[in-house]
Amino acid sequence: MKINELIDNLIELSCEEMPEDAKLALDDVIDRIVSSMTEEELRHILEKGVMEDIDKLGDEYESVLMKSILENNLAFA
Repeated sequence: MKINELIDNLIELSCEEMPEDAKLALDDVIDRIVSSMTEEELRHILEKGVMEDIDKLGDEYESVLMKSILENNLAFA
């Protein structure tokens, strides 16, 4: 299991009904994992997740626009 899959699974689990102390402990685990990651690792996970969502859009214009923004290839006027 990759780290992004682990984080996604933990976040999904935290949305389930559970005692408040268990939810707080789970949130703490997620925070510790994310805070121990480097900026590059976090950026990679964000880009990978966003790119997968963009590919599901089906709108070619929005897809190209979002990919350009993520790759810092877009100038705003």
